[in-house]
Amino acid sequence: SSDLTLLKAEFRKLLTIRSTYIMTAIGLLLVAFFSFWIEGYKGIGGSSASEGGAGAYTGIIGQSAGVGAVFTMIIAILFTAHEYRYNTIMYTLTADVHRTRVLLKKLLAIGLFSIVLGFLFSVVGLVFYRIGLSLRDVALADQDLLVGSMIGKLSFYFAGYALLATLIAVVTRSVVTSISFVFVFPAMIEPLLGLLLKDNAKYLPFASLDSVMGATPMQNPLSTGHAVGVSAIYLLVGFVVTWLLFTRRDAN
Repeated sequence: SSDLTLLKAEFRKLLTIRSTYIMTAIGLLLVAFFSFWIEGYKGIGGSSASEGGAGAYTGIIGQSAGVGAVFTMIIAILFTAHEYRYNTIMYTLTADVHRTRVLLKKLLAIGLFSIVLGFLFSVVGLVFYRIGLSLRDVALADQDLLVGSMIGKLSFYFAGYALLATLIAVVTRSVVTSISFVFVFPAMIEPLLGLLLKDNAKYLPFASLDSVMGATPMQNPLSTGHAVGVSAIYLLVGFVVTWLLFTRRDAN
């Protein structure tokens, strides 16, 4: 069908961009280094994983997800914004005149790809952590990892970050602007807004998304369920705004 053909085309574009593999490789190397050297072999991370505690696996997956999400956003931005930079968006829109369908297929492709990346980063983190821990000869405690819950969290977390980055890239149509936004907003703008909002800062977009994995430094973060709900609202609103712009603006 035409829908399946469009989806395959988006995956083909995603998997034929060198930056996809470069960003994935750099991210995996960083995850392997931190998991093996910092947490496993040296045990200087200051977390439960450093001592091989009951929350070690949960901690390693959370750290790996935090690193992986950054590179997933960059991959999503390059995948989307490069179409405007090199004007290949014209071929995409010519292949299907229904822009809504084009946007949905693009989001579906990067969303599914990001979930696979999420599991890949987590597995690499766990494997290298175990290797490092075995070389330090530390007994690993029985783990309290809830596999089903973690799979759900990882899927939403990575898909959320990838979709958010894609929506930003579609709106800005610029690699530099999009990457600057996803780095500056959570690192500088949200903390400043947090001074005004105080405890309500946990409802900000990146803070709420981080709360899904429990990765926020806030004292009173959102529960996982609330974090998913708030993040879903941001993504829905972002999609509507992006859809309106994508369907009405000239492709150039």
